[in-house]
Amino acid sequence: MISAERVATKPLGMIGLDQTTLSDLFRQAKESPRRRSHLLLHKDHGDQVQRLVIALTMGSYVRAHQHSEQWEMLVLLQGRLDLLFFAAGGRLTERFALTGDGRTMIQIPQGQIHGAVVMQDETAILEIKPGPYHANEFVDWAPPEGTPEAASFLDWAIRAEPGALWAPRAG
Repeated sequence: MISAERVATKPLGMIGLDQTTLSDLFRQAKESPRRRSHLLLHKDHGDQVQRLVIALTMGSYVRAHQHSEQWEMLVLLQGRLDLLFFAAGGRLTERFALTGDGRTMIQIPQGQIHGAVVMQDETAILEIKPGPYHANEFVDWAPPEGTPEAASFLDWAIRAEPGALWAPRAG
């Protein structure tokens, strides 16, 4: 993770994101088992607005979760990320592609179960949500990161269409 102190700062505490920093984030993401890295733009978990740049590479698994106390906004900086929205039992209700051709931002309402799949290598997003920080509330049917079942889920999620139900494969 790169801290805001490493990012190019401008007068009056302004922060800019340059290509060198973004390249560093992608390098870190490729070296990470999670296939992503973060640049925190807020000072700490107590800040009233939580904001961070997330660099994602192919194979990154964003486990389905919700935020019962916050909305969340995602802004595409580069690449393509498909947001997946689910009903409580794991049925995919909607797929929303953040792309460079006009669909570059989405605000996810409080309580909406969602996850994401990277559809283009070296995808970057800006995440904004109200603070203080609250951990993601993962749903029990979504497999934990790093498990063999997570790899199966990712394969399913890349192709799943609305109406599809995630059903873990029997091992």
